Amino acid sequence: MRHVRRWGAVYVLLVLFVGSWIGQFVTQLQTFHAEQAAHGQPFLWPEYWSTFFASTLENWQSEWLQLVFQAILLLGAKHWIFKVDADDMERIEAKIDRIQDRLGLPTPPPGEEQSEQAIR
Repeated sequence: MRHVRRWGAVYVLLVLFVGSWIGQFVTQLQTFHAEQAAHGQPFLWPEYWSTFFASTLENWQSEWLQLVFQAILLLGAKHWIFKVDADDMERIEAKIDRIQDRLGLPTPPPGEEQSEQAIR
C-alpha cells in the first residue's frame, strides 16, 4: 500500500498518457483512412505509421518545450516566493538555539532530532 501511495500519481499520469496516445491513434487512424478513401488510394499501414509517429513527435516536441519553460519559471518563482520563508526559518532556528543554550540544553546535530522523535 505504501508503494501505491508513493507512486500512485506516476501510475495515474502513465494511464492518462497511454489513454491519450491511444485516443490520438484512433482519431488519427480514422482521419487518415478517410483521406486515403477520398483520394482513391488504398490504406497502407506503413504510410499511416510514419504519419502517426511524425505527429506524435511534433506534439511531444512542443509539449517538452512548454514543460521546460514552465519548469524554469516555476523554479525561479519558487526561489523568489520562498526566500522570505527560508529566512524566517533560519531566524526561528537561531532563536531556538539561543533558548537551548540559555537553558543549558544540548543542541542535537541536524537530523538527530527526527530520529529521537521516531523512537518516542
